[in-house]
Amino acid sequence: MKLKITYLFVCLLGMIFSETVIAQKLTASAPSQVQVGQRFQVTWELNGNGSNFVAPEITDFQVLGGPNQSTAMQFVNGTMSQSISYSYVLRAAKTGEFTIAPAKIKLNGNVIESNALTVNVVQGQPQQQSQQSSGGQQQQQQAKSSSSNNDLFARVEVSKKSAYLGEKITVDLKIYNRVSLVNLDGWKLPSFEGFWSKETSANQQFQWQNEVVDGVQYQTGLVKQYVVYPQKTGEVTIDPMEFVAVVRERSSGRSRSVFDQFFGGYEDFQRSVKSNSVTINVKPYPSGKPSDFSGLSGNLKMTASLDKTETKSNEAVNLKVTVSGEGNLYQLQAPDLEFPPDIEVYDPKVSDNIKVGANGVSGSRTFEYVLIPRYAGEFKIGPFSFSYFNPSTGTFKTDTQDAFDLIVEKGDADEPSSPSLNITNKEDIQLIGSDIRYIKQGQYPIENGSSFFYRSVPFYGAVGVPILLFVLLIGYAEYQRSQGNDLGRLKSKKATGLAKKRLTKAKKLWDDNQTALFYEEVFKALSDYAADKFQIPVSALSKDKIKSVLATKNVPEETVIAFIGVLDKTEFARFAPGADKQMGSVYDEALAAIVNVENHA
Repeated sequence: MKLKITYLFVCLLGMIFSETVIAQKLTASAPSQVQVGQRFQVTWELNGNGSNFVAPEITDFQVLGGPNQSTAMQFVNGTMSQSISYSYVLRAAKTGEFTIAPAKIKLNGNVIESNALTVNVVQGQPQQQSQQSSGGQQQQQQAKSSSSNNDLFARVEVSKKSAYLGEKITVDLKIYNRVSLVNLDGWKLPSFEGFWSKETSANQQFQWQNEVVDGVQYQTGLVKQYVVYPQKTGEVTIDPMEFVAVVRERSSGRSRSVFDQFFGGYEDFQRSVKSNSVTINVKPYPSGKPSDFSGLSGNLKMTASLDKTETKSNEAVNLKVTVSGEGNLYQLQAPDLEFPPDIEVYDPKVSDNIKVGANGVSGSRTFEYVLIPRYAGEFKIGPFSFSYFNPSTGTFKTDTQDAFDLIVEKGDADEPSSPSLNITNKEDIQLIGSDIRYIKQGQYPIENGSSFFYRSVPFYGAVGVPILLFVLLIGYAEYQRSQGNDLGRLKSKKATGLAKKRLTKAKKLWDDNQTALFYEEVFKALSDYAADKFQIPVSALSKDKIKSVLATKNVPEETVIAFIGVLDKTEFARFAPGADKQMGSVYDEALAAIVNVENHA
């Protein structure tokens, strides 16, 4: 008896393990036989949510389209499962038997491979049976469904329809269903033009829930959830969501067998579903905007800290400025701080602890400055001020902190030479050796008394050149000081370098196959470049504003169109299928766009 129970237990574990392996299998499919010149589709399907799909190199066939990504939902015995498929449209160019290598995808931290495919390309017609089967299925799905639009529809739902510039809005993309769904495909998601958008993690596990709408009970599913922040005032519209559903219904035709008459026949129908669009009334900021306004809305707080208040010259001191709370911290720029001229300051290191949820973007962003005092003395670091807009009260808020006192003593290493020499005690000058030495005669020629160096041309040259150099040095120092005080001009000069640094970071993300972070970094590189180069406030930064500013700078129209085009691509690519295959071209276009604008601006 114990042996039987153990045997059944082992068999049950084997069945569970087998189902788990099947659920995590990446399956490739394609026709086994096609004719020369025929178009066909190869598909890789994964039961689950994977990432970083890598298709094999296809050299024996002509690639007409792809990769096309689709998400399918299936129902088996009342249980819903979700799968992802990637497909290419190919054309057979020559006869022979060809192999399509396995594809790869990342699932639960592991990389799995699909099966390989063998396709036989012949001169004649492909197998008739498969043609009839595919033709029948196509005809079946193109038939008219008997269900109404009230049984299956989609909605774009927002947390508010009136908001201030930069205020958080939650957007839910939902499906309402009262039919038997077989498949969902052909997704087209809103582009959120005029908004800064970020997808939340609320839709990682797609689940149906019961919800009553106008007295009718539906199964509702959250497809995706976003938090968006308006970037321009006026009426801004969120586009509708679209997809194609395959609905299974009882056949209305006459059954052809006793079995069909008893159980009833079923047919699959295609339904195109389009949701509503939503218009948001975006209100401008009220009057009284502070001069140090950060461009952010929310509930935020600033803190500053200095790792030490006493140091020596030429030793580094770390200053941290942290902004935390609820608000779009991804758009936060480094604060404009003034430092004493005798302290050398390096560009800040930025570190984030940011999360995105249904309540919006929250967390903290820290700017860490390295300060190196070059001379001994007492210095003031600060004061610090940070202003933001609180939409719940409709007012601007300013968070301040007093300056730090930094005491710098003379370091062990020599300080840079001072521009003047101050001798307070003559005893500081000591003679080395004896006071009087014997003057030896005959070793040195004696110049003729008629040639004097004093008041000669070399004399005036020796006196005048140092004075001229000193005047030029003071003029250059004043120029550098004025340049440093003009923060806008300083940002404009550094704009190209900072943009290229961001693109270098994007290149690393491209190499690591981090598609979403890559497009976000390229978008930041372009938008921050435009904001810094042309001194556009973050609160007014939009594609329309960038376009108008570039036009005023006499930038050629084709250059402006290319620059805005790359911005559009980076926004749309987060939702577009096959975005990971376009990273190389988008990177090149972004770099070219910045270089071309720099050459004409």
